[in-house]
Amino acid sequence: MIGKVKIGKSFAGICRYVLQEDKQAQVLDAEGVRTDSAAYMAQDFEFQQSQRPGLGNAVLHVALALPAEDAAGRSREEVAELLRQVGRAYLEKMAQENGQWANTQWSLTGHFDKGHPHAHLVVNRVDNDGKTIPDNFIGQESRRVCKEIEAEMGLTVAEQRGRAQVREVEPTHRQATAKTPSAQRDADWQRARHEVGNALKHTAPYSGNWDALQAKLTRHGVQVTPSTHQKKDGPQVYGVVFEKDGHRFKGSEVAKEYSASKLQQTFAQYQAQVPVLAQGANQAAEAYEAGRAKRQLEAAEQLNRQFQEQARQAQARDQARRDQEQAQARKAQEQARQVTKAPQRPQLPDRSRDGGMEM
Repeated sequence: MIGKVKIGKSFAGICRYVLQEDKQAQVLDAEGVRTDSAAYMAQDFEFQQSQRPGLGNAVLHVALALPAEDAAGRSREEVAELLRQVGRAYLEKMAQENGQWANTQWSLTGHFDKGHPHAHLVVNRVDNDGKTIPDNFIGQESRRVCKEIEAEMGLTVAEQRGRAQVREVEPTHRQATAKTPSAQRDADWQRARHEVGNALKHTAPYSGNWDALQAKLTRHGVQVTPSTHQKKDGPQVYGVVFEKDGHRFKGSEVAKEYSASKLQQTFAQYQAQVPVLAQGANQAAEAYEAGRAKRQLEAAEQLNRQFQEQARQAQARDQARRDQEQAQARKAQEQARQVTKAPQRPQLPDRSRDGGMEM
């Protein structure tokens, strides 16, 4: 999990962002603020902020992102409860480092519009006593706390992947500071346009037609709709519209290189490169096969040498055993000959019958 911290100025902007309906927002928990509307929530935060009018950056926003694996197999209610527990644990651990975290307003709102669960924790840097919560080293402290929560709750360790997910879910500066619904809509439109542009940057140069481009953009949540009119030689594309998160853009609105005509030129360039790429791939495959055959031959030769060495060692052991058996046999024969040649002691007469006296 990742807890990305940002310091901001506008409670109105951040409250509108976290409670957007199109984010499938759900307030999970709160302390000291009303949760029935973004306006009331912002008013409560701003009222307490007024105790320190000189503090401009009173908004402390933490985007808490979990990998999709932690939501797999769970219902939305279970995911919401998991996010609530994570948010509570985060606040408690930050309060252990600085007790002011336990003495201020906050709200925790889950968003369920993405493939991975995430929540937005909004904290007032002006605590209930009118004192400022310092933000020194807060990013470093947040990373430490997130690692502890991962270990204690058995969550997936997602340092790098979590960072990418946080970039997806945290509001842009324009979204966080928008003060009117119109400004919010414009900020959302600009963000979606930027995300479409990023997706095209990494997919268009590697696509040979509209279908291939659509297949790649689907992974980024972008829909492609080419506009065509009928010609004698068949339908011809004269425009294209991209759609993401309910926002629609002409190709030229994203960037001039993503107009229909420019994209078709890009397709043609990629198609021209395909034979060269295919030839290079074939050459690489042939080189790999040649190298593999050489490696296989070398391995077979090495294995053959090992078998020969093992056979040589076995023959040497057999010969040593035979030599030992022959030496033992010769020794036994020699001992037998020595016993046969030994001199016989003369037998003395038995004098016990005549009392030892000669007749």
